Amino acid sequence: MWSSLRSASVGRLWVTAVAVFAIAGCEYVLSDVATRIRYALNSAKSQLEQSEKDTLTIALKPNHAPDACPGGSGYRVVLSPYKGNKQVAVGDIDVHCQQRHHYWTGFGSEGIYVTRVLTVEKKVDEELRITLRKTPAGVEIVALD
Repeated sequence: MWSSLRSASVGRLWVTAVAVFAIAGCEYVLSDVATRIRYALNSAKSQLEQSEKDTLTIALKPNHAPDACPGGSGYRVVLSPYKGNKQVAVGDIDVHCQQRHHYWTGFGSEGIYVTRVLTVEKKVDEELRITLRKTPAGVEIVALD
């Protein structure tokens, strides 16, 4: 009896572990436009910190399904410095779709920051380019193209 209970528990544990890993891997693909930008920034921050380089430019196309701007519309990205009134001192990523949808999130790391508001408008299939620079305070976003 114990062996059958134990094998059932192991089977359920295995299925749960596979589901957790599958969901974690799909999080980027299934997230909204602003969150995809945050994931790219955090990945670039890690890459830059491990590099000998002082700057890094990433290129991405974050406006894809399932949570893209509706109707294949263009979008405006706004990166803002930390303004206070949050539990974590991080700046903001705002994505405004031309069809009135709005997605937003924080940078996700206190080690990433901007010193001024950066804004760019993109067509649905245009590449978004973000340049980061190492500084003593962390990684600064210096350009948004």
